[in-house]
Amino acid sequence: MKKAYLAGVLAAVLLLPTAALAADAAPSLTYVCSLSAEDSDLEAGKWEYLFTSGEETKILLREGEKREFLLCSGVFTAADVKIIKDTAYVPLSVLVEDLGFAVAEEKNGVSLVRDDQKLMVSSKGGTLDTSKMLPLRDIAEALGAEVTYERDGIAPLGNPIISVEFRQTVLTEEEALERAKETLTACLEAERESGWIVQDRVAEDPAVSAAIEKEISEMAFTEDIVAGYYVLEGPGLFLVEKSTGDLYQKTGEGQGGSVSYMETIQKVEMGDTEVFAGYYLG
Repeated sequence: MKKAYLAGVLAAVLLLPTAALAADAAPSLTYVCSLSAEDSDLEAGKWEYLFTSGEETKILLREGEKREFLLCSGVFTAADVKIIKDTAYVPLSVLVEDLGFAVAEEKNGVSLVRDDQKLMVSSKGGTLDTSKMLPLRDIAEALGAEVTYERDGIAPLGNPIISVEFRQTVLTEEEALERAKETLTACLEAERESGWIVQDRVAEDPAVSAAIEKEISEMAFTEDIVAGYYVLEGPGLFLVEKSTGDLYQKTGEGQGGSVSYMETIQKVEMGDTEVFAGYYLG
């Protein structure tokens, strides 16, 4: 790359510190993935699905195609990840735009910077452009992140998810478990008080509620490891954000091929009477 081009990249990036980038990207673990009728040809057996997270991230998924989802400190990104010999690679632009790294020109080359940490990514006289592919885990961990690779269960259609987490863990496992039980118990109590779930279309069933109450009391951690989140199994699959204590619910299963297919992750609020709708609707 010519030095003039690199200077332009530096000017654009260095004026925007990591803290500002993080503030602009509020956590958006929530998503919806469903059949895209517009892009599918069902008679020809061509099924395509639309993944939407927040206002910016929209990804079209084709039936049977594998995709590594990338979650950066609670925010889904549409970045393409390349797996080469079991190593995940992403373009430099992803590290800058999605992970909030800055680029610094040094006497002996070019570095990626986060807070007071630096990592040399190009030697003096070398080339560097925003499409350069770099090893995600090596760079992220070197600059202070926790990185995990979860093969199935959180991302839609049985796809894996790479989670890169810079935020500080505030809750212990015990505190996260209690927070989840407290929130879900409040939801169950609101359901019982209302007498209805699913927008007042399905009546609350005391026997079902008793089964849900038992599952809440027996909630436990799964073997899934997602950086930034504790994953719990109880009356469904739930995630607790380690930095905030926010509770999220995963719904749906990774089996496409149906017009009614849908997978979601939604935030659970205290008193939400529709959290347990799956028990009634199947």
